[in-house]
Amino acid sequence: MFRFTALRRGASILAAGSLLAIGGCDTVDSLLEAKNPDAINEDQLDDETLATVLANSVVGALTSAYDEAVLWRGSHITDDQISGINWPSTRDLGRRILPYDQGDADLVFSQLSRYRFMGDSMTTRLNNLLEEPQADKRMAMVLALSGYSYTLMAEYLCEATIDMGATKYNPTELANMAIERFEKAITVATAAGVEADTVKWLAYTGLARAATAAGNKAKVMEAASKVPSDFIWWVEYKTNSQENYWEGQINSSNHTVGLHPNFLQNWGSYGSPVPIEAQTDPRVQFNPQPRTGHDASTILYTPYPPLSFSDYTGGRQTDVQKPGRFTDDTDIRLGSYLDAMHNYYEAAGPNGNGPEGSTLDFVNKRRAVGMQEPVNLSGSELMAELREQRRRDLFLGGFRLGDLRRWKAQGVGDFFPTGTHPNQTMGEYGDAECFPIPLAEYVGNPNITR
Repeated sequence: MFRFTALRRGASILAAGSLLAIGGCDTVDSLLEAKNPDAINEDQLDDETLATVLANSVVGALTSAYDEAVLWRGSHITDDQISGINWPSTRDLGRRILPYDQGDADLVFSQLSRYRFMGDSMTTRLNNLLEEPQADKRMAMVLALSGYSYTLMAEYLCEATIDMGATKYNPTELANMAIERFEKAITVATAAGVEADTVKWLAYTGLARAATAAGNKAKVMEAASKVPSDFIWWVEYKTNSQENYWEGQINSSNHTVGLHPNFLQNWGSYGSPVPIEAQTDPRVQFNPQPRTGHDASTILYTPYPPLSFSDYTGGRQTDVQKPGRFTDDTDIRLGSYLDAMHNYYEAAGPNGNGPEGSTLDFVNKRRAVGMQEPVNLSGSELMAELREQRRRDLFLGGFRLGDLRRWKAQGVGDFFPTGTHPNQTMGEYGDAECFPIPLAEYVGNPNITR
């Protein structure tokens, strides 16, 4: 397993140029002078000793975007969670109403765009700075994380612009850009040797995910088959740096997250207590009591950490080992053997064979993790069960929006929540399926129009 450390929430992250900080001013005129002793001058950014700092700035950009903009906001328009938020625009987001001129569209687009820019910018800078960029672990890591930025944009955004350009790239184009970066990362990590193996495996995992988004089944299986069975790459959150956003959304008196009724129906009825004995799957454990949170009206069943979070214990509420608890230093998976295998077997189809045996073998192994009896399915029924196991394995892990969009586009089914919202005072669901280019981009980018 591999972990990388977050930067402090609100801390400066290095960009392509210098960052100016103001402090210690004695007069109005001195406001024009930078007096931060920790600031890095622009000419210092060409110092190779800062290569690790530059590489870590991409880590910081990912960490800042991942917990809130990607996982938390992105899950609002899926059937992973039902949100009890009371902020007007985010309340609409939970109803699948997502105007381009509201803040949630801007936040997700801007955070992912900032992360993407950081990856591309630092790739260029390290290429000019390092003595052997073609065989440097830091370059490989930046390329791999850059690949994830494009992958997340492909899964979450309806379309995207790059560096104020005139072109609006569609999800398939973005996924193919991700593939290019992952393949370069693999080449560099391979040249860097054994010390870069974990980065190489991250790149293979990301390549399988990006190829899934691009519909390239052969590339999915080729990449996923290279990932070791014990591989996990964590985005790390620490109390002395950047706190995990989910902790407050789960544990505070104004909590906002609950299992969506479409998922809850596996264990009980929405609005009624769900006995802990009914919660048989350790991957999906939740507070059995229906209660309201931030908006004081939407019924929520608060989840305990699922597999994608480091405080997952594998325990059920009826077990001696209980489920874990979200904390402000709970880490989140970015990539793992498990998601690589799900991508592999989705690409392989019902008659596929791979690292975990047949597709049926893989499904039954995952069912065993969930304390479910084995099944003997084939064809479309087997693929439906694979999708169900994927949902449980990757619950709240940032995959669901991309999954729902992909399966609808493939004609597999429309699994977005529809009809009357479970909180009937909120009315009907809208039809949002992705985050649009926001108003701020149209205002700030003179090269595009609506």
